Amino acid sequence: MVHHFHGLMLMSWFGMLIIQPFLIRYKKFTWHRKLGKVSYVLVPLILYSIFLVTKVSYYNGIAQQRPANLALGGLALDIPDIFAFGLFYILAMVNSKNSAAHMRYMVGTSLLMIGPGLGRALIIFGGIPFPVAVTYTMYFAEFITIVFIAFDYFKGHSVKPYLVVLATLVALQLCWEFQMASWWQAFGKWFVQVFF
Repeated sequence: MVHHFHGLMLMSWFGMLIIQPFLIRYKKFTWHRKLGKVSYVLVPLILYSIFLVTKVSYYNGIAQQRPANLALGGLALDIPDIFAFGLFYILAMVNSKNSAAHMRYMVGTSLLMIGPGLGRALIIFGGIPFPVAVTYTMYFAEFITIVFIAFDYFKGHSVKPYLVVLATLVALQLCWEFQMASWWQAFGKWFVQVFF
């Protein structure tokens, strides 16, 4: 049920990301704002769903007698996403009057969602091991962000929003790559003790 709830929340978010630009394009600004207010409820539910999936995955690993350090390391895939998604959303809302920055931070939330779909495709259809597939999807999201930065730079737009997105994506990857490091293990242990 947790995974179904998580999937429903993310599909709802994708729906909003698809509909909102069309409302702007066709000058339905009132509807854009009304639908945007739904995010005040939806985003906390998304963050909660990520938290629940993280908790379930951790305890499933423990139940399967996975070594504690590996279980804690696995948290590096999801816990940072909670903070990154929340950060991009807050920045989008803070910049709601600046449509260019607002849109770019919303795009940032979608870049966080590349991993699960693309990663599963690489694993299922490409036979790529899970850790390698995760790393590839992170590189891909970063590459797309770099392309967006270059596009904004050559068009004379501010590159700040996408630089923030890129720095956050790199931070997520560092958490993943150093999941066995003492600093992540200590953080993961603290997080489990406090929140699980």
